[in-house]
Order: sequence, then structure tokens, then C-alpha cells
Amino acid sequence: MIVRLPYLMLALLLLPAGDAGAQQVKLKANLQFPISNPVFGGSLARFKQEVELQSNNAVTIEIFDKAQLFADYQVVGAVSSGAVDIAMTTPQQFSNKAPVVGILEQPFLFNFQALISAAASPGSEIRKTIDEAILTEVGARVLWWHTLGNLAFLSKGRDVADPARLKDQRVASPGKLPAQFVAWCGGKASALTIEKFHDAFKDEALDMAMAGFGALQAFGLWKFTDTVTFTSHSPIVLFLVINERTWQSLSPAHRAVIAQAAGKVEIEIRTHQSESEARASAFAKSKNVKLQELTPDQVAEWRACSAGMLADYMDKNGERARRLMDAYGKLRTDPCCSAGPSTAAFTRR
Repeated sequence: MIVRLPYLMLALLLLPAGDAGAQQVKLKANLQFPISNPVFGGSLARFKQEVELQSNNAVTIEIFDKAQLFADYQVVGAVSSGAVDIAMTTPQQFSNKAPVVGILEQPFLFNFQALISAAASPGSEIRKTIDEAILTEVGARVLWWHTLGNLAFLSKGRDVADPARLKDQRVASPGKLPAQFVAWCGGKASALTIEKFHDAFKDEALDMAMAGFGALQAFGLWKFTDTVTFTSHSPIVLFLVINERTWQSLSPAHRAVIAQAAGKVEIEIRTHQSESEARASAFAKSKNVKLQELTPDQVAEWRACSAGMLADYMDKNGERARRLMDAYGKLRTDPCCSAGPSTAAFTRR
């Protein structure tokens, strides 16, 4: 035995080193929506599936849906602190810790799909600058941008194509900056997370809500509203983020799997965007919901009443805001995005 010991030690030294990527990792993911939701739950379920498949279950993701862990307004703090590893939320929820992200909520900057799609593409200077701000100021790494069309007003018995019709209306708004937009144009805003809209309508505390078209079905808002006004003043975006300390603790192999899975699912989401819009339109039609578009003149009126928001944003956000606006200006000269959302002509000057 004494003679063999050096040979045994040598054999052990010559064995290949264990791959750090082979270590088992379980990540905890927060989801405010039911996992059965085809848009929000479906994308996170696909991400889980892809990560576990590509890592041979070396990385697993446990999803806690229906806000079991954290409501939407708590998500940024939870990811920042490491209370949860992965979560999905909107730019509105970053406005306190990373206010430069608020460029996405400035009225009528990103008011058509080609423009927000270009801004959200992985190589975009706008995306890189926003991702950098979230990383440095929140401590969360953005894995994907999920764009979902634009915000609209959901109301009953009236549209708000003319902003004067918003005056003194009680409007649920999904965050601080959307609430400011309502206030600039004469409404009385309540900043609420979207899962609270239903009960606020039920309690007769609201006249209208600002939300995505899909909220009619996803949150049961069709029970309280019968009109959708497509102001399209700012995009609906969901960021999937991972706590940066968690990310740095992963092996390079695990990081590669997660990044690749996120990129793959992000492409799938964009591919199926038109299907989501078609489902929302079919549902609205089945409930006899009136769909109202704005004329160019009405867009101009909405722009006029909310014009002060962008000036405030630029004053408060310094060099990063200037970088973003420079990138935005360049994007508007690109063939993808140089035209506006409508070819209709103005009739009032």
C-alpha cells in the first residue's frame, strides 16, 4: 500500500479538472402574472425550458408566479438586493433608481413599432445605454427586452382622442412618469401597478386606465371599459433582469447558456408579436369594444399638452440623457424609422 500511494496520488492529479459549469445551480424567478398567461408567463416558461435543456439541468429555474414573492412595485428592489435572482418588470419600475430609463416613457418619442423595435435591438446604442444604467445603478443585468406595442387609454362610454376629454378624469397609470403624462394633460392620475387596476375599477375609484391593449383580457378590464383609445404615446417594454452578484457567481459556461437562451426567446417573442396583437383584437371584437385611433391633429394636441415632460427629463438626467437623445436622433434618420406612424395629413395648423 505504501508503494502504491505515490502512483494513486499521481493518477488523481492527472484526472481532468471538474468543469465549474457542471455544478448544480438553482435560480429563483419572480413573476407577477400567472404562468398560464400566454405572453408574460409563456415567455418566462420558454426561457426556463431553454436554460434547463441547454445546460442538461445543471442550471434550473424555479418560477414563483402570481406575485407569490413580490408585486410589480417591489421587483426592482428585490432583484437589486438579491432577494430574488431573476425577474421581469417594466421601465416604470426603474424610475426611482435609474431615472434615465424614463426616456422610454417620454410622450411620442417611441410611438410606432418599427422605432421601438430598432431601439430595443441588441446592438442599439439606446439599449446599451439603458442596460448600462440599470447595471450600474440597480445592480441588475438586463437579459432581454420584450416589446409589447404601446400604451392606450381604456375607458367606458367615451374615447379620449381629444386630450380635452381627459380633464378631471380619474386615471390609473402604471407608474410615476405615465401618471405625470396624465397630469400634464389635465387628468387626475393614480400610479398603480397593473394588477391593482381591476379592484380599483370595481371599487368605482377610476374612470379610465392607461394600459396595453392586452390588459383588456389579461386583467379582466373589459368588465369595466368599452373603449380603447390608441394614443400610442409610449411603448410597453418588459425587461428580464438577473441580479448582478448572482450573474458573477455563475461559471462562464452557465452565463453563456443563460445569455443564449435569453437571446433565443427574445427573438421568438418578437416573431410572435403580431399573433399577440391579433389575439387582443379578436378578444376586443368579441366584447364589442370600440377601438379609436388618433388623427395627426389629435396627436399634435397631445404632444402640446405634454411637452414639458421631455424638458424636465433632460434637465434631470445629464450626460446619459444627452447620449440617449443623440442616439435617438441618429435612429430617426435611419430608413427603418425616418417616417412617422401615419401618412395622414394635418388639417389644422
